[in-house]
Amino acid sequence: MIIWIASYPKSGNTWVRSLLSYYLFSRDKKFSFELLKHIPNFNVSDFLDKKSILKSNDDIIKNWLPVQRFINEKFKRNLLFKTHNAYITSDGNKFTNNE
Repeated sequence: MIIWIASYPKSGNTWVRSLLSYYLFSRDKKFSFELLKHIPNFNVSDFLDKKSILKSNDDIIKNWLPVQRFINEKFKRNLLFKTHNAYITSDGNKFTNNE
C-alpha cells in the first residue's frame, strides 16, 4: 500500500519527511539527510522500463494508476512517497484511488 505525504510546495513536506525518516529508518538514532531517500518523490518515469512512452503530461497522467498498481504488486508492503500532486481526476484518469 502506498502512503502519501502530499502537500503544497514549501509547506513543510521535507520537515515531515525528516521526522518520519528519522523515526522509521534511523538505526543509530542520528538524523542524516540520506534518510530522506526512504521517502522518495513519486515519479511515474521511475517505474517504467520504456520511458520513451512518456512524450507529454497526458502520458504521465494516463500512467498514474498503472504505475501505482505495479508498485503495490511488486513490493507488497507499505511504502511512503511524497508528492505535490492533488487528489484529482484529469480526463478520466485519477491520480490515486483506494487500491
